[in-house]
Amino acid sequence: MNALPVVHEMPPSGGAHTSCCLALPGELPLRDVFTRDPRRVTCTIRQIAELAVDSDRGESPFGWSTPD
Repeated sequence: MNALPVVHEMPPSGGAHTSCCLALPGELPLRDVFTRDPRRVTCTIRQIAELAVDSDRGESPFGWSTPD
């Protein structure tokens, strides 16, 4: 019995994590596939993660800063 591969949404332009489960593409099983069409995504896992937010409009060399 062969299960269908999981379809993940590609990371947004300039992003590193998938939009569906916030995983790095290299962390996912090799059999999983990617799409840019959110209607074709079959991934149902959403990891809770704290991602840095760019609140300084690119001024920080790290891409984020402490909110005022």
